[in-house]
Amino acid sequence: MKKSKGVFCLEGDWHSDFGRRSSVKPILDLLDQNDTRRVPHIYRDVGTSEELDFYLAKWVQKQYSRYKILYLGFHGVPRAILVGDQRKAGGVRELPSLAELLRGKCKGRLIFFSSCSVMNQDKRHLKSFLRSTGAAAMCGYSSDVDWMKSAAFELIAIREMQLNPFTVKGAHAIEDRVRGHARGLKLEFRMVINE
Repeated sequence: MKKSKGVFCLEGDWHSDFGRRSSVKPILDLLDQNDTRRVPHIYRDVGTSEELDFYLAKWVQKQYSRYKILYLGFHGVPRAILVGDQRKAGGVRELPSLAELLRGKCKGRLIFFSSCSVMNQDKRHLKSFLRSTGAAAMCGYSSDVDWMKSAAFELIAIREMQLNPFTVKGAHAIEDRVRGHARGLKLEFRMVINE
């Protein structure tokens, strides 16, 4: 079995009604059960900005270096993810604050924003995020997305990410393959590579 790039998933609440059970966890479980290339994962629920910071600090530790894909499942707006109660400090986490937290710690890793509209911003800001963090690439959506379509797409996208290294050339190959799937599902997917 080939060595896979693990997924470190942090997921916020999708609904204020806790009786609704929407989650990206079944996608990760399915990837982890693949016979030809198992994709291991770590999954954590995140309800506060402090929890987000705690788990991001864990992700960049050496013991989690095989988990090359940071998968952030949160509601989003252009240039920010929404964590917990947006009325409280830290509820709207803008990319520059995340970049500062991850400064220089993401070499050889990819950050996937499974969040509506986060990537809807000037490419210069996205490139700045990559330069600050050192991540090989970042990706996500530049508009609002249908939850089921994005879930299906993300299953395919994470599988495609296993087929190439997180180098400039490898990231471009991933982007080419993944973009075709996004078009087919009418998703405004965007990937920016740290060149």
